[in-house]
Amino acid sequence: MTLGERRRREVRAPVDRVWSVVEGVGGPAGWYAFTRLWSVRAALDRVVGGPGMRGRPNRPLRVGDVVDFWVVEAIVPGRSLTLRAEMRMPGTARMTLTVTPAGAGAALEQVITFEPRGVAGPAYWYGQLPAHRVVFAAMLRGMVRAAERR
Repeated sequence: MTLGERRRREVRAPVDRVWSVVEGVGGPAGWYAFTRLWSVRAALDRVVGGPGMRGRPNRPLRVGDVVDFWVVEAIVPGRSLTLRAEMRMPGTARMTLTVTPAGAGAALEQVITFEPRGVAGPAYWYGQLPAHRVVFAAMLRGMVRAAERR
């Protein structure tokens, strides 16, 4: 069973500009919303044996690259980026960011998926869902703003 949520926003910016925001996620650019909350989550993860914040390369991303507490699982340059969370949790979480042409600009889609493990997996997902809806929606809005400002 895979659980998930999807968001899509129109962006008044060309695809290449939106892609530069997507590919720049994490590290110094941050996560475009709730920066302190992401840091707290990483610190809590480190306490329970997870990797915590590890930074990111200062170059275009490639499969296998670390982006804070995520790892690049798949990338189609200029089109999509899939990150797999390496945080300690009862399941596997992924975030895919996809950029497509839309009218005079682009569309940015964010898909969060979670493959729960055991009884704790669904409880974790549904327990985190209210906060994740706020955080990930704000992240997407922040990415849109960043692309439209560049």
